Amino acid sequence: MDVFDNPVFSGLAVFFTFLFLLNLRSLIKITPSLADCVMRWKGSLDLEDSIQLSRSRNWIAAILFVPFCMVVYSYRLYDPDIIADQPSLIRLGAIAGALVVYLLLRTFLNWQLEMHNYRSKAFIAANRAFLNYVVILFFLLFFTGAVVKALGGDESLVKRVLLWIIALTYLFFIIRRGQIFASTCNPFTTFLYLCSLELLPTAALVISAVLL
Repeated sequence: MDVFDNPVFSGLAVFFTFLFLLNLRSLIKITPSLADCVMRWKGSLDLEDSIQLSRSRNWIAAILFVPFCMVVYSYRLYDPDIIADQPSLIRLGAIAGALVVYLLLRTFLNWQLEMHNYRSKAFIAANRAFLNYVVILFFLLFFTGAVVKALGGDESLVKRVLLWIIALTYLFFIIRRGQIFASTCNPFTTFLYLCSLELLPTAALVISAVLL
């Protein structure tokens, strides 16, 4: 069944599209900063220096959470066997729940780091850079999925393409985050931070998709 055949999904799509359009000005405002974060690692520090820009980024990321879950649902990007045959709403709820747990784990680990380092500017920027790439990743997935599907790609092809986009975007994000850490830490400490703050929660999410 197509996602929009369900009235609840259609209602969510309409609501969040309307909410997004109301906040389109905020997205336009932060777009140059997001591009700067891609071009250079210091872009994340500059974005966090602006309270207005960082708040706009946080709000846009929050608005895109449900649409992001719907994209993941539509292309079965997170599809453990335990929910594969469940009704649509249960599958969407399980996806949202898994991503919430993932975000909470990341938030807890990042908070521990910030407390330990007394909210250093570099560590705050490194921790919150994730939100920059979440916003970017949503639009990459949304538009790429639509284009590949329109060109006649079947479901499995679209899924493979989008999973590669997620992997490459995430790898690029890890490199940028590592560069921010490296500006204040030695290489070994940077490696430890990336393992504990990135690889641990992400590995847990991936393992849950494979084993459940």
